Amino acid sequence: MTHPVQTSSLFNKSRLYSNRYYSGNLYQVVVNTEDGESYEYEVEADTFADATKQAENFALDLMVDITYIECYCM
Repeated sequence: MTHPVQTSSLFNKSRLYSNRYYSGNLYQVVVNTEDGESYEYEVEADTFADATKQAENFALDLMVDITYIECYCM
């Protein structure tokens, strides 16, 4: 008994195989505040500067004062 198989280019051209889907590297960012608290985020960015900029935006949303930001490439 034979089974027909239908192939499609849908999977070859999907977002998983597209080079544009993964635009950058993953970074772990830790925002340390003046109150002694720290907030950890994982962000996707092209450079450390872009990852730090995203962390600053997260801190602005939280309305906290930043002491320093740690940024690690994953």
